[in-house]
Amino acid sequence: MKLSHIGVTLTLAAAVVGTSSLAGDHRRESKDRRQAAVGMQAIAVSARPGEPGHGWQYFSDARKARAVVISPSGDYYLSQGEGLQLVFRRSAAT
Repeated sequence: MKLSHIGVTLTLAAAVVGTSSLAGDHRRESKDRRQAAVGMQAIAVSARPGEPGHGWQYFSDARKARAVVISPSGDYYLSQGEGLQLVFRRSAAT
């Protein structure tokens, strides 16, 4: 076997191994993103009609120290440890 054939064979083998290692990193990153999306957990509220908190929805992610609150009218509030900030106000339908 000629030296050039051995060089080509080794180059192709290195390319195949390198490509499969990149694919492995991509799968790991994809899995990490799925786990991050699971972070927000719904908080159960047992407020009755007329009581504060009735109709509001609460979600929290303790690992990232953030929370989302949705008002009965559809306004979204975000807290990142500094209190609630309005991030989306639902527009009134005409």
